[in-house]
Amino acid sequence: MLHHPLLAQRSTRLIIALAVVYLVWGSTYLAIELAIAAIPPMLMMSVRFAVAGTALYLWASRRGDRRGDRPTPRQWRNAVVTGSMLLVGGTGLVALSIEWISSGTAALFAATVPVWMALFGRVMFGDRLTVRAMAGLVLGLFGIAILVDPAGGQAFGMLLALAGAITWALGSMRSRIVSAPSRPLVAASMEMIGASAMFLIVAVVRGEHLLVDIAAINAPAVAAVLYLTTAGSIVGFSAYRWLLLHASPTLVGTHAYVNPVVAVVLAWLVVGDQLTVRMLIAGAVVVVATAMVVTGRPDVPVPAQPTSGGDVFAGEARLRRTRMVGRTVARAPAAALRLGVAPVARGYRVIRDARRDPHARPQHDHGAHPVIEVRPEETI
Repeated sequence: MLHHPLLAQRSTRLIIALAVVYLVWGSTYLAIELAIAAIPPMLMMSVRFAVAGTALYLWASRRGDRRGDRPTPRQWRNAVVTGSMLLVGGTGLVALSIEWISSGTAALFAATVPVWMALFGRVMFGDRLTVRAMAGLVLGLFGIAILVDPAGGQAFGMLLALAGAITWALGSMRSRIVSAPSRPLVAASMEMIGASAMFLIVAVVRGEHLLVDIAAINAPAVAAVLYLTTAGSIVGFSAYRWLLLHASPTLVGTHAYVNPVVAVVLAWLVVGDQLTVRMLIAGAVVVVATAMVVTGRPDVPVPAQPTSGGDVFAGEARLRRTRMVGRTVARAPAAALRLGVAPVARGYRVIRDARRDPHARPQHDHGAHPVIEVRPEETI
């Protein structure tokens, strides 16, 4: 068996990145519970994503293709809408639900995101599902039915958490088709910035700015907000992005069924949340169902979970469309160049143009048409 220092280093980084995503994202539910105990939830989220989004944008926008991938006004509008669906609708509803239910229960509902992704992908994009994924989808819905207890007095909080998971999945679906920067960290930071403004509007409408009691903001609440901003939104999400580039989607997707287990255990150990038999059974069903969906769709990345602060899911449908557009551009007739009309396609850019670069020698296909060299932008 061969042992190479580079392979060992890569394996170490892989283990560290997985551990960060498992533990950090699993602990964000408890951090939210500690933060909203002293700070109104929508206002807390606004501050969190404003700081995290701005810091990440200032860092990420200075890296990669700064000239060719400059965010457009249209992409900023898309970021506000997508960020509102993912973070205000997804993360915000999960945070609100913790006012009625435990953070562990909220995490179990959030764990159903891959189930809703599979369902919406099938309905909206015609994504094919294996028998295992279909069985996991049905089992996941059954687990939700077990978890929701209308007679338990916490039905409203459970419905909020469920709505948050569904909204997060819909936002992920939207991210597959709208125009966005090709640099995922830039796109995610734009979504955070846009969502922070929407969180602030919602907080003002709810009157949360009138409920802030500076004296009641204790050290655990401040530490929780700092933890959510740095570890949850920046460190955890960066580790997740690295994993998407260096590990298989199936391995990366394991966070979907490890995070809720970490959240439930931490809620039980730290704040003494009660673990009922109903919750344990439903949680086991949801975790198994999520595992079946993830392993049943091995080539499809699992999106970041609702409390992470960013989503970079693109999906195979967007990748296929990008490749198709790229082939169309490559076969563009020479007349387009003679007329000065550059073929344009989202996800591709022309990198050799005989008219604009007189020193470049365009390649010819048996003397028929110049071949335009195109290079695909980064996709996930």
